[in-house]
Amino acid sequence: MVKEDSGLNAIPSLQDNRYIEEALHSKGTMSALIPGFEERPQQQEMARLVHDALASKKHLLVEAGTGVGKSLAYLLPLAYWCLTTGKRAIVSTYTVNLQQQLVNKDIPLVTQMLEELGTLNYSLLKGRNHYLCLRKWARVYDETQRRLQLVQADEEEKKLQMLSEVIDEGSWDGDRDKLPFHIPNQLWSELCSESIRCMSGKCPFRESCFYQRHRRHLESCHLIVVNHALFAANLRIVGDTAGSVSLLPGFEAVVFDEAHHLETVFRDSMTFNVGHNHLRRLADDTVRFISREPMSQLLSAHERSRVESSLAHLLGLMDLSLTALAPDLLYKQAKQRVNPFRYGGRDKFRLQEPGSIDDKIPESLRDMSKLIAEWASLDLSDEDRFEANALSRRYLEMAQVLDNLNALEGDGDAFVYWSEMEGRGRQKHVTLHGAPLEVGPYLAENLWTSVPTAILTSATLSTGGSFDYIKRQLEIDADEAIIDSPFDYPNQACLCIPRDVRGNQPNSPEYDDYVADMVLEIVDLAQGRMFVLFTSKKSMEAVSSKIKDQIEAKGYPVFVQGDRPRQTLLREFKDAGNGVLMGLDSFWEGVDVPGDALSCVVLAKLPFPVPEDPVMEAREILWKERGLNPFIHYSLPIATLKLKQGFGRLIRSKSDRGAVVILDSRIITKPYGAFILKSLPPARLTTDLNDIARAISPA
Repeated sequence: MVKEDSGLNAIPSLQDNRYIEEALHSKGTMSALIPGFEERPQQQEMARLVHDALASKKHLLVEAGTGVGKSLAYLLPLAYWCLTTGKRAIVSTYTVNLQQQLVNKDIPLVTQMLEELGTLNYSLLKGRNHYLCLRKWARVYDETQRRLQLVQADEEEKKLQMLSEVIDEGSWDGDRDKLPFHIPNQLWSELCSESIRCMSGKCPFRESCFYQRHRRHLESCHLIVVNHALFAANLRIVGDTAGSVSLLPGFEAVVFDEAHHLETVFRDSMTFNVGHNHLRRLADDTVRFISREPMSQLLSAHERSRVESSLAHLLGLMDLSLTALAPDLLYKQAKQRVNPFRYGGRDKFRLQEPGSIDDKIPESLRDMSKLIAEWASLDLSDEDRFEANALSRRYLEMAQVLDNLNALEGDGDAFVYWSEMEGRGRQKHVTLHGAPLEVGPYLAENLWTSVPTAILTSATLSTGGSFDYIKRQLEIDADEAIIDSPFDYPNQACLCIPRDVRGNQPNSPEYDDYVADMVLEIVDLAQGRMFVLFTSKKSMEAVSSKIKDQIEAKGYPVFVQGDRPRQTLLREFKDAGNGVLMGLDSFWEGVDVPGDALSCVVLAKLPFPVPEDPVMEAREILWKERGLNPFIHYSLPIATLKLKQGFGRLIRSKSDRGAVVILDSRIITKPYGAFILKSLPPARLTTDLNDIARAISPA
């Protein structure tokens, strides 16, 4: 990660940390920029910790409770460090909302606060598939123009004409998100920048390339904001190429906000998958390539037909293999032999038998790769020759993935493989996956030793007052700090856990009925204004279908995740002022509804990870072999962190009041419940539902 300074203007030395109090004091710089700014000792404490970590080149884990103002608490010392040393830093987030907040609000504010030190240059970098590839665009647009000489434009072709006008106007920077209209995903996939199809220095559009232009701009930036996925992709590329290729310029410090997602994101970056849609796209790209000039002239009609026939046969073979590996079919077969839950569920099923894929498929992929490589020797332009070689590599890479799946290389020790049903209705399809069981060793070798300072922060990093879980999963050695929330939880919130015998049986068929009954009772106490958060889509749909009409008959509108886009649901919920929103995973975190519109959060069940998940099943076996208890080692910390996130939806400001209701009474009847309760904010604990109304509207 560390490279030589890239010409950024540096001020000779890193000064002491008095600037933090000067900026964040009640009469400091911040108060002059933000009307009504309130001094927060917790924010100053975190800023000093971040300053010290940067100055001493140490890693830091810091949990900052809701209301601390952690974004400014790390941005202020980070920007100061950049300006006084001339070195570059990365800020990595999980959600787009936080990225936008940092770039559009928080970093400009910090820039104003430190303007006496110089100008802080910063930028947001998105994945390259957010940017238009001008080479691909030129080819698609030219083909479209020729076609429109013969036929009327359809909706897709009208979009291309609109896009042409935006490009010609000259002010657009190539970012799909900044277009004034929507481009369908399928069309954008034919236009966007892709590493595997990038000609780099040989591209005829290299000087005007949107993505490369943005990359060049990064060289002058002190601060670069990215998402975790892009950071993980960069780490992978740097490792695979021994540092010769990277997505990011050199940096000497990184802040991971929303750091509780890091393990999942880094695992996803090393996960591979293959299915019908992957091969279909590759086949379609091949057919398009041979159907246009010059290939349509260089290959005879018979040769082109033979290629198309071979591809159709290959797709047929793939579909046969995938059908035989459908999770529900494997589930039925395993059910006759063993406990199927040790291998997966009906949507996912662990692969444990080598050679499950027809050997003819990877063999045919290699044959196709060899054939396409031979086309590169034809009389082609540099661009067409590049396209041929890129297609050839893609077939080889897919063959290698299938070989790995067939061999189940490292199964149970380092990797796990599974079959998964994705999509809905007629769009349902089987994909095959492979993922590492652990990411800690990879991060220890490739990240923590290569960057001088890494700061990991979130409102939910510790469990039971300890960072042991996150440190173990990420294999990081770091200083630690827990910064408590400035909110007065005992007076602002109550935590209600009803004493109902049905609440102790969350896996019983009657549990959804219990949740429905309780929500109906709570909705009047809270006067709507509530989230009901589930861990299962099936349960959410069962409860909503049972009581939605009854709740709306009381005068409270009901919003159910899946009925409309997430942001639309959230906006309508806020506007309603007395709504009931039933949601899944994405509503457990990253959602802010300050004020009276959200006064009660009902958590239907403790969010333990699904035991039949193939990755979870394989990791359990591995941990048991090491003498570890999977429940204590993993399931309990995961559920605790998730529960803290759900709880955090309620109190978002010092004026908020309300109640969190946990319907799963195992939290007070099981021995592990005390561990979870110790990790939650210190709200008043009650078992009386009537306390909900008193918490929301005190006398």
